[in-house]
Amino acid sequence: MMSAENFILWGNHMFEKLLCRNKTLIEFLSENLGLQKNCTLSRLIFYLRKFEDSDMKIRRITPKWVEEFQFFLLYNSNLSKGSASLYSSALRKYLHLAVRDNIISKSPADFVKNIPMPESKKLPLSLAEIKRLSRIKIPGKLGGEVKKAFLFSCCTGLRISDLRELTWSMIHAEGDKSLWVRKIQKKTGRTVLIPLSESAVRILKSIKIDFVEAGARLHESLSGSDGCYVFPLLASTKTNTDQYLKKWGEKAGIQHVSWHTARHTMATLALENGAELKTVSELLGHSQISTTLRYAKSTDKLKKAAVNSIPALPIDSGE
Repeated sequence: MMSAENFILWGNHMFEKLLCRNKTLIEFLSENLGLQKNCTLSRLIFYLRKFEDSDMKIRRITPKWVEEFQFFLLYNSNLSKGSASLYSSALRKYLHLAVRDNIISKSPADFVKNIPMPESKKLPLSLAEIKRLSRIKIPGKLGGEVKKAFLFSCCTGLRISDLRELTWSMIHAEGDKSLWVRKIQKKTGRTVLIPLSESAVRILKSIKIDFVEAGARLHESLSGSDGCYVFPLLASTKTNTDQYLKKWGEKAGIQHVSWHTARHTMATLALENGAELKTVSELLGHSQISTTLRYAKSTDKLKKAAVNSIPALPIDSGE
């Protein structure tokens, strides 16, 4: 026979399980948002609130509901197809988390074809474009930090999620006094080691001066064990920083500036200047080299280098 104490514990467990099963999708997503800094999740909640049938309990969500929400994202939200695909994929991710948490037994999104992500037409930046951008100021303290973070990403290939989590303790010096970033990538969970170029170090030094002026506690060396964020405003803001990059690019006459542009730029510049594909793949933290191949689409410089690498052929030009 169950003791009174065990009966109470069992009752509390069943009550919590019942509450969990009765959560609405927005409640569930909001709880997850409180555990992490995730702009995509925040925007997904935003668009769910605009959707007519948004206040839906997770266990009542059907494949038809998923289809209707995807239709809303595509045609009634003023989003690009790429953004609609991003938020649709995010929904699928959190419905699978609901399966993990035993709120539902199977994700209704598994029965619906996802919105395909269109092939990116965004191009990497040229050195001239990077120089042009670096001469243009982004207004405000957050804007200034966004600019430095973007240029740092052009040097390192770090994702926006990794830039947000980057602390000074992740930057260390090797025996030859070169500086490296040691980072567990937020998206993949892979540990990457990235040597910092002179340009990247120059950005870090300019940030450290800003910290000292603000009275933050920093060590004498950039490679000290300080746990402060390298980009503290970027780490804490709830603002969609893409708007800063878009306006910044427009001022420079460039129409394709995004956080991914910086990562794409780093990969392309490295490949164009002789880096091996496998090495670039490791720097980007890709688990498969096929992922890196997306950054290696032929540019004019790579085409010319490929043609020039062919040895002279023994061809008699006479007829």
